[in-house]
Amino acid sequence: MAKKKVFSIGNYLSDSLEETIATAHNYAGELRIDVIPIKKIEVDPENPRDLAITFTDLYNGIAEDDPDRIRKTNELDSLQSISNSIKEQGIINPIIVYKHGDVYRLVAGERRTLASILANKPDIQAKILDGKPTELKIRILQWIENIERSDLSLWERLKNLEKIVSAFAESKGISVSDVSVTDLSNLVGCAKSHAINLKALLNADEELKQLIRENKIKNLEKAAFIATIQSQELKNKAIAECISGATYKQLKSMSEQSIQRLVEKRGRQTISVNLGATKNIRVAKVILDSILSNSSLSYLEPHFKNVDLSSHRSIADVFKNLIKKLEEIHA
Repeated sequence: MAKKKVFSIGNYLSDSLEETIATAHNYAGELRIDVIPIKKIEVDPENPRDLAITFTDLYNGIAEDDPDRIRKTNELDSLQSISNSIKEQGIINPIIVYKHGDVYRLVAGERRTLASILANKPDIQAKILDGKPTELKIRILQWIENIERSDLSLWERLKNLEKIVSAFAESKGISVSDVSVTDLSNLVGCAKSHAINLKALLNADEELKQLIRENKIKNLEKAAFIATIQSQELKNKAIAECISGATYKQLKSMSEQSIQRLVEKRGRQTISVNLGATKNIRVAKVILDSILSNSSLSYLEPHFKNVDLSSHRSIADVFKNLIKKLEEIHA
């Protein structure tokens, strides 16, 4: 059975793509597909990169004293499988670039470009825009490119989404917090129920985002649920359960039970009075004498004539009997 895709291309996305690609005259010029030299491609300096490894690293090797050497080496290893695929099948999905003077700046497809260098390819197939698209259109194109990746992590999805929302908010002159669930649904082409989870993820605190970044929390639905928990105590418990492998259903059940216990604990009325305790027999004797010297309680004195005032147990039994008698009178 085919796996159901979470995302589809919604109306806003379709309109944006149509405006960006099919009618590229509106913002820069014509779109065309061509094969271009990789040597003439550069990363757009205005767009933040998720990768540390660079074109130069692949052409010249990663320097021994490079402070990012470990990270770059790991990224190089991850690029190897893409490189092997390119060697066997070529580039199936062209990268997207725009003309910038005599060079081409990347909009989407940095991993494919790096992997092509690793595969010793001199050129690459590309969709070429004659001018730079708007920030929002760039982010949408990058989102579409990335959601097709089967290895896309929750952290990468979150970072992509933050870029889209930031660009959209700026284009509308609103704050990021004012971007609604409906806006999100239209922007990335998903159902509103899914957009609710995306919104919760965007609003997550830094602690939860760090756990996502470390790949300790990988599931969107679980992360979104944890993000909505208000009690820090319950949130910490849910995080621990999630990292331990709890399912979404188990997380929800655990949270509901914990909340119920908390409500009951806070809402339960006190129905008993703890009169305290003492290890000092003299203190106990003073309290007992004070009670029995009360004229209104003098009728109780005969019941406690044979008390051993040197025994903790005997005095404790006296107080239990005294309370029992008083409860019978004041029932």
